Amino acid sequence: MIDRSQFDAEDFLVDSTFQQFCAGTDKLCVEYWEKYISAHPEQAKVIAESKRLYFILSGNKRPLNNQLELLKQNFDTEKKNFKLNRNYNWLKIAAAIFLVASIGFLYENYKTKKDILVASVAQTFSTKSGERKKITLSDGSTVLLNAKSSISISATFNETNREVILNGEAYFDVVHNKDKPFKVHTNEFNINVLGTAFNVRAYSDEISSEATLIRGLITMEAVNGNGGTITLKPSQKVTFYKNVIVEEKKKVLKPAKISPEITINHYTLIKDSTIVETAWTQNRIEIYDQDFDEIQGVLEKWFNVKIKFADPEIEKYRFTATFSQESIEQVLSALQKVENFKYEIKGNQVIISK
Repeated sequence: MIDRSQFDAEDFLVDSTFQQFCAGTDKLCVEYWEKYISAHPEQAKVIAESKRLYFILSGNKRPLNNQLELLKQNFDTEKKNFKLNRNYNWLKIAAAIFLVASIGFLYENYKTKKDILVASVAQTFSTKSGERKKITLSDGSTVLLNAKSSISISATFNETNREVILNGEAYFDVVHNKDKPFKVHTNEFNINVLGTAFNVRAYSDEISSEATLIRGLITMEAVNGNGGTITLKPSQKVTFYKNVIVEEKKKVLKPAKISPEITINHYTLIKDSTIVETAWTQNRIEIYDQDFDEIQGVLEKWFNVKIKFADPEIEKYRFTATFSQESIEQVLSALQKVENFKYEIKGNQVIISK
């Protein structure tokens, strides 16, 4: 049995049943927590603070089904005040129009939020291939930007909230401020933060995006709304496999009609206590039991090259290796000692064959 007597606000927040209680999405969770609160009045203050933080992190959004139910109840109340007659059909039509308009408004409001943020961008930082850049924000938070990445800062940053848009990869070390949540927007998901350190990899040209939590607390939700809200604990990593298909001949990403797959695992820790997902912040490439095509994007961005595989079989060669100061030629030569392949470099083009 879990002892919650010493829980602080963030401890309650990472409890999935407490999240469902706050969201009102599970009747059993709601009943359990209502009884718990009644039985533990000494924790009322910290629980109230936890609920407040939950709604801040979730953007004060109530579940759509709750809103529709409320609209339905209001409509049912209005029905009782009218006599049933043949002219009553227009009321049902009006109510249906009202419901559809309400849903449309909620959807459009959610959909355009990022567009509004884009319009209010004050500054954008970017990096080229092989370049990394450290940025200190006005609130004291720091961002280390990886190669071929960009981060845009909202014009109102650190006034009432702190919002940024990321394309690429960045390591965030966010200063704690419970009154001004820190939000990271990407093409696939949005991250809500209090004070924490985490890594985000969200390149538009890759078939997956991921967020890795080092310390603190973050909540995430897919931009399309699928998957609900995900709360990450330290050492956890969530991966969004995009709703795309790969056109094999041209290696082009195309939208697919299936929903993206979401997985939650732990980050990869190797023998010298290095976290594979954040090794780049130490100017290291850590390859851990990965296919050639999985590390292709890493090598291309790190060395500013374009890699082409002459044979699809080569793409599935697997490697484990560490690199730091090596050139692309030295990296490929080292990998040749593990798997048998040839390579040719012409300018920034690398052709790998059997």
